[in-house]
Amino acid sequence: MKIKHEHIQCVLLAWAAEVGQANVANAIADEYQRQGGGSLPLIAGNAWTNQQNIFHRWLDGRTAQRRNKIRMLLPTILAVLPRSIRHRLSIYDTLERRALLAAQEALGKAIDAHDDAVDALYQQVQASSITESPRFH
Repeated sequence: MKIKHEHIQCVLLAWAAEVGQANVANAIADEYQRQGGGSLPLIAGNAWTNQQNIFHRWLDGRTAQRRNKIRMLLPTILAVLPRSIRHRLSIYDTLERRALLAAQEALGKAIDAHDDAVDALYQQVQASSITESPRFH
């Protein structure tokens, strides 16, 4: 499956909204260097340069060269992307994942129905105990 540039952009922007662009850029740069680096000018610990390159030069994808730099970073991005937003990339949108999500939704509905039934029984018990008059012996 091909991951579109727009998907990468959306995921990185969503992640940056949670933790900040500098943190995302540093995580990517650190992992890029850990994986052996390459031709991209990413420097571990240089938040400003990394942020400028990733978010303000390459991610906007106005040219094929800029999009290619993000494509070169894809293995690094996949390695550091939090699971909570990783599903937004098309590579994770599989039939199995959709089935698991459907099962999760069905389970949530079943739990809600159970809780509603227990609550209704509890309300009945409370209502019947209030209407009964106390008996004195």
